[in-house]
Amino acid sequence: MTIPSVDLDAKFGPTLSGIMFTTIFTVTLQSSIRSFTCCESLPSSQTQSSSKQKRAERLNLTRSSTTQFLRLLSLFGVLITLCYLLENHPPFPHVSKLYDRDWFCSLLLFLGIASVLTYKENKEKGGNVNSEILNRNQTEEWKGWMQAIFLLYHYYAAAETYNCVRVLITCYIWLTGFGNFSFFYKKADYGLVRLIQMLFRLNFMCLFLCLALGNTYILYYICPLHTFFFLMVYAVMWIGKSVNYGNGIRYKMILLGVGIYFVWDTTLPFFETAHFWLGVEPVIGATNGTMWEWYFRTSLDHWSTFLGMLFALNYPVLSRWFLEVENMKDLKMQVAIKTCLGAPIALIFIWWVSGPYQQEKVEYNASNAYFGCIPLLTYVYFRNVSKTLRGHTLSLLHDIGKTTLETYLLQHHLWLSSNAKSLLVFVPNYPKINFCVVTCFYFGMSRKAYKLTMELRGMLLPDDLSFCLKSVAATAGVLGAFGVLSAIITEGGTSSAGIWTVICLGLFLGIAIDGFTEKRLQVKEPQYYNLPAIFPPAATVVFGLLAAATFEVYADHSASPIEPLPSTCQPLVDKGSWADIHCGEGEASSVRRENSLSALIGCQGKTWGWDKLEGGKLECRFEERNTKNAKYSLKERHVAFVGDSHMRIQYYFLRNLIGDVDPTTNNAYAPYHEDIPTVQIGSTKVSYFWKPFVKDQIDFLVSVKDAYKFDVIIAGAGQWDCKEKTDLDNYSKSVEQIGRLLGEIRRRSPDTGLMWMTPPYVNDARLPDHKKDTMAESMVSKYRDVQILKLKPLELDVLDLFLEAGSLTLDRATDTVDGVHFPSDVYRVLLQIEMQALDWAFRRKVGKASSNGNAPGSMADPILGLYVLAFGVAGVALFDSFMGLSYLPKFLCGGPSPAAIQRGVFDKLHGSLGHLKRRKNFEEMVQGFAVGDEEGRDEEGLALISLEGKERERDGFPSQINARSPSRNGGEGEHANYK
Repeated sequence: MTIPSVDLDAKFGPTLSGIMFTTIFTVTLQSSIRSFTCCESLPSSQTQSSSKQKRAERLNLTRSSTTQFLRLLSLFGVLITLCYLLENHPPFPHVSKLYDRDWFCSLLLFLGIASVLTYKENKEKGGNVNSEILNRNQTEEWKGWMQAIFLLYHYYAAAETYNCVRVLITCYIWLTGFGNFSFFYKKADYGLVRLIQMLFRLNFMCLFLCLALGNTYILYYICPLHTFFFLMVYAVMWIGKSVNYGNGIRYKMILLGVGIYFVWDTTLPFFETAHFWLGVEPVIGATNGTMWEWYFRTSLDHWSTFLGMLFALNYPVLSRWFLEVENMKDLKMQVAIKTCLGAPIALIFIWWVSGPYQQEKVEYNASNAYFGCIPLLTYVYFRNVSKTLRGHTLSLLHDIGKTTLETYLLQHHLWLSSNAKSLLVFVPNYPKINFCVVTCFYFGMSRKAYKLTMELRGMLLPDDLSFCLKSVAATAGVLGAFGVLSAIITEGGTSSAGIWTVICLGLFLGIAIDGFTEKRLQVKEPQYYNLPAIFPPAATVVFGLLAAATFEVYADHSASPIEPLPSTCQPLVDKGSWADIHCGEGEASSVRRENSLSALIGCQGKTWGWDKLEGGKLECRFEERNTKNAKYSLKERHVAFVGDSHMRIQYYFLRNLIGDVDPTTNNAYAPYHEDIPTVQIGSTKVSYFWKPFVKDQIDFLVSVKDAYKFDVIIAGAGQWDCKEKTDLDNYSKSVEQIGRLLGEIRRRSPDTGLMWMTPPYVNDARLPDHKKDTMAESMVSKYRDVQILKLKPLELDVLDLFLEAGSLTLDRATDTVDGVHFPSDVYRVLLQIEMQALDWAFRRKVGKASSNGNAPGSMADPILGLYVLAFGVAGVALFDSFMGLSYLPKFLCGGPSPAAIQRGVFDKLHGSLGHLKRRKNFEEMVQGFAVGDEEGRDEEGLALISLEGKERERDGFPSQINARSPSRNGGEGEHANYK
């Protein structure tokens, strides 16, 4: 089982979606105008908007059905268009994320308090309380609080909570296995309709986001992940389905576990062989290539689905185990038995918290697949430990959990931006108000997207195989036709011709659809608007042209997305000022407003910010680069710092920025004057060469000009020449020679980034007495002026950056340590300015995929994998969802044994199901017991049947089954598991 590679051309995809949705808008508008002018009764949307109605009826060729379908498509198109506009033409510039632990934790606390206030019983129709283990309401609540943490983690870049979020994603993948196994086990519905409906649900919106924004499928990695693991469950249950209701299913589970072990837990080339067609070149969403990204994502949770299936397989036994314990008359015995199981689970959890959970990100990633189930099963047990807990839900979290797929997808563009790397802004410079406004907008759009997706699925993919196949074929044909048209328009490159082509196509299709649908509806009212027949298409053309003109005006005055800085930003990169600030998002925003700064570097004491740019498209979006950005920019590159102690200090700061935190090597003020051997941090190499005089600089440049050795050269000198009283005329000639050598390097190695920094400002009052006669500012400035005169004209043509450090450090002169050297924050600013220049320096050169350990098999751990396989086999053989721990109460407290109760449970269960011989009778029984939610939702979770009382006692089987039969709504079997 593999995933499709969607690597769309950045221009073709947006053109295709733009043409298609514009055509749909045109057809819908023309139809609406015709209906209005002819006094037709428009199809009421009331039934579709009501939360208490079933999903839309299948599409047919009646006027009301086609009009409703077009309107749904148009609304969906508006949603996708919003994603495109807010990503590429936002009303205000996107801003970088800023982690505020206090605010992050406060929001979670507020959400928790508000959720507790919505505590309610899981009452169903008839007044019964659903207290089943992992009932529908509980799993929705579970998804809700996990989704809230996940979203806030992304919004605030709360890197310190990474391991926690990693566990939450494990839970979602586990729920995929649990929910889908439960559905197939109870329904035995392996039909093509079910498969098509599921694939549509998981990928419909993702497909159009990929098209509209030119993104890759792997960027929205949750969709391919859950598609893949759904297909895994489907394959296991479908192959040899006749043995699913005996020991055969357990043998299949063991074979699945063995297969998972050999693919992900060994270094054998099974993974590469199965995914040979995945690319290794960097793409959007996979900077190390699609092959590595897909291996990395699947490897993180490769056991989760299997363990979820195992839990579902033994669910009937666990359900009966709890029933027998809770039916005991002795309350102390109940508590003792549950404690005998809960205590070892809690101890294992404590061990996990104090051990694997404390690992750093990279190490934890390697172990999560093997230990991530520990906190998961701990939560499942203690959340379901009593009937009271199972019978109550926090409805606020339950509501959040309903639309996890949509909130996951739309967070990239309607809450965050730049594919979830920055923040969307509606209220600039007021981050907390902006958070509230954008969050309300985002959740509203997510809920609407969910309803649109379900209604469109209901119209296109009803429970009719023939109709579904026709819909799939028609959809593929339409996309293909628009693809051909978009290719023609893209090649033509004439926007005006493209607009007219789309408008004419929409008008033609509108007339054609009108001809094929039924005649206009008869109305009792007189024809008040007896207008010419040409009016609807003419009004549509006028409206379309106005919309196109409005878009052009908006696009010209909107902000620009965050992209690599162009070389035109070079003159502005060192333009800014210093300001006093203390850490905090609100304080930073206040300083930016009061000082007209666009972005700041650092957030403590004195910091430096870039001047705010006004008007037009703000292409020069300077931002402080964090470790992740720096690692990405310098991946597989070699940086050389050449010069005096100012260069050496920046060398150490770069090492620290890209992840070198060894305190024994980061002594930025070391007194030695010599080269430092090249070090490698990750995939980046960093070198320092002690060259304090211009003649030393010349020797260095001569040595490297004939051979490509470095990706970036950052050089600077001058103060030592001043100290040694180098003749200014000779100095000027030497600087000219440096300029010529830099030009030769540029011609011979155009991919090399070249930067020069002038000597910083000197504070005479702080100079030691022996330097006042040789390094005073009045003397150093003469050497600095020579560099400005000779090298500054080389900007753009030769130098990627000419950094005039003298003027930049003037306002910090009073902070110098010895009149020459500055506090660390000054050098951090100098380095950050140089990091900005990497954007246009590397535009000439495409980044490379890192090969440092990023290969399938590098995350395999045969020993830990064997342990998980052994525990999984034990769970299968012992009929225990907790993989053997449920036997401890039997030996320690005299509780029920899973082995003792499994035979009676499964005999009754399989007899009552009757999948193989009495499927029709079972469906009638299901309809009789079905207790569906009032919305009639057909979403990503399981609608549950509550078989309480005698039915539950008789059968003892899990109520994890869709509330309606497949013939009624094509029931979803998967718990919402999107992260």
